[in-house]
Amino acid sequence: MHLGDEERAGPTIGRRGFLGFAAAAVSAGLPAASGMMTGVATSVVTGVATAPVLLGSGSAEAAPLAGSVRRISLHNINTQERFEGVYWADGNYRPDALRKLDVLLRDHRAKQVCRYDPRLFDLLARVHQSVGSDDPFEVICGYRSRRTNAMARRRSRGVAKESYHTRGMAIDIRLPDTQLRAISDTAKAMQVGGVGFYPRSGFVHLDVGPVRSW
Repeated sequence: MHLGDEERAGPTIGRRGFLGFAAAAVSAGLPAASGMMTGVATSVVTGVATAPVLLGSGSAEAAPLAGSVRRISLHNINTQERFEGVYWADGNYRPDALRKLDVLLRDHRAKQVCRYDPRLFDLLARVHQSVGSDDPFEVICGYRSRRTNAMARRRSRGVAKESYHTRGMAIDIRLPDTQLRAISDTAKAMQVGGVGFYPRSGFVHLDVGPVRSW
């Protein structure tokens, strides 16, 4: 598993930004965790939810996208799992699609699933549309549990203690048919959240925290 490093932490977290849709496991048989909120991690093994996190008051707004549906295509290179389909339609996020995305982006080492902030999927869809890619995003790192993040911090001083990866608000990605610089520049121009450019590691970090770049 590759871990994004040198991530810059955002400002101190303020108001709660929980989303009000129900949670459950995907049809693949993962245990349900009723009442799951954005940023709450659930163990794939036990189904027990951990303490919720707080979303920053400076978090990004949802990226506007034209059309009646929004699609996203992801390939998790760690688990070889894929998602390709509609996650938003007729003015609403589709809970079934969001559940599948949460599982695809889980911390596979800690066996924990986190309720992701769907605004990140809006950002990804907008970037994909803007760069004109025909390939799915390759996911280097999605959700990181506190334990996995602590392990990453021991390996790199640049990993933020309160990483947005631990809040279901960040992802490290690349597109096989698109230069990393193009992805980074496109995302930065949108002024939606955080953008980290890692050419040596081969990925771009995106999050829906405060607007910043490195």
